[in-house]
Amino acid sequence: MLTTKRIMRSIAGVVAMLLLSNASCAASKLGYDPKADPFEQYHEAIALADAENKLVLVIAGGDWCRWCHVLDRFVANDVDVEARLHDAFVVMKVYVGFDNYNDTFFSQLPEARGAPHFWIISPSKQVLSSQSTGGLEAGKSGYDKQAFLQFIDHWKAQSATFSESRQVPQPGLGQDAGGMQLRADK
Repeated sequence: MLTTKRIMRSIAGVVAMLLLSNASCAASKLGYDPKADPFEQYHEAIALADAENKLVLVIAGGDWCRWCHVLDRFVANDVDVEARLHDAFVVMKVYVGFDNYNDTFFSQLPEARGAPHFWIISPSKQVLSSQSTGGLEAGKSGYDKQAFLQFIDHWKAQSATFSESRQVPQPGLGQDAGGMQLRADK
């Protein structure tokens, strides 16, 4: 009987480890890679945004961030939101957390006070806006679809204006315009 208990405990331990490893694998699918070079990501995103007449949406976060998971599920589970987000922006996720604070990269941007955090950057490397995602949330459990779509639509319209005139778009929806140039050198 004692042997059966030990076997059952061992099986339970193996199952628990498998569940934990699966959870960590799922978390890494968010796209926040602590080993990625944010400067390389940035240059690729700027080039793509310029070619596609889009803005760059830099999102700071990590697998440790509950609201990053909520944001990822919200976008992935709503085809309309996902399509419109990627139609307006080149999305760039940059890890921030204990594994890598990416201090050199983030020091060139207006300060964030939490994660996820958004910066909107023009193809000419102007920081147009820096904002928390708090204004897009719906209570304590998710994001407000209408607020999110309004955010996307505002910046999509600004991107179109910017593409036509190559002028810096105006901030909107109560966001602060950073107006600073992101050097993106190491």
